[in-house]
Amino acid sequence: MPRPSRWPEILLAAGEEFRDHGYENATLEGIAARVGIFKGSIYNYVGSKEELLLAVVEGPATALLAELDRLRSDSDSGVAVRLRELVRMQVRIFSEYYPAAFVYLRNIGHLEQSPRFAMFRQMDRRYMADVEALLAEGAATGEFSLAAEPRIVARAIVGMIDWMQHWFVPRGADEDLRLADQMVALALGGLAAGGSMRAMIGALPGAAPAPLGADATA
Repeated sequence: MPRPSRWPEILLAAGEEFRDHGYENATLEGIAARVGIFKGSIYNYVGSKEELLLAVVEGPATALLAELDRLRSDSDSGVAVRLRELVRMQVRIFSEYYPAAFVYLRNIGHLEQSPRFAMFRQMDRRYMADVEALLAEGAATGEFSLAAEPRIVARAIVGMIDWMQHWFVPRGADEDLRLADQMVALALGGLAAGGSMRAMIGALPGAAPAPLGADATA
């Protein structure tokens, strides 16, 4: 009888090892220890540590590109709705692929130096271009009044999302949804108008459920 594959366990352990120690300091021995196997067993699945890193980041990257395609095809929703969906999508991927989704962000320096990771550099450019185009559309239609040019605002919003690698821990679908909507309210309204923006986000179709006992305008 064939033995069950340990590949899902290896991928999870590798994601944890790369996130905790970075690519340079992560070891196959450490990954094997997390799974409870010998280091040599990993070579039944991949040929190198770099190949294993590629496998870890491929899942969330593929999911992100699929979601971007879906959002790009949505021409019926307003710009604020699509921006909210983009942030929700990103938080959902962070949760579903935790901690693998953060491995790329933590190891971007190594990835940029490797020709094998060209697809991820292209993904980054495409993601940023989509956010910038969305903001520019909102400014052109009058839905947004940007404090800076779309290129700067896009990088500020993406930077805020990327920083989640330092503090985000999945807390369940409803909590993650509320977190995403709070971040959108902050991105749209800034600190001074954050409360009213949060109320506006809550009034959009498909609003996240408010916590029990919470003031809907808070």
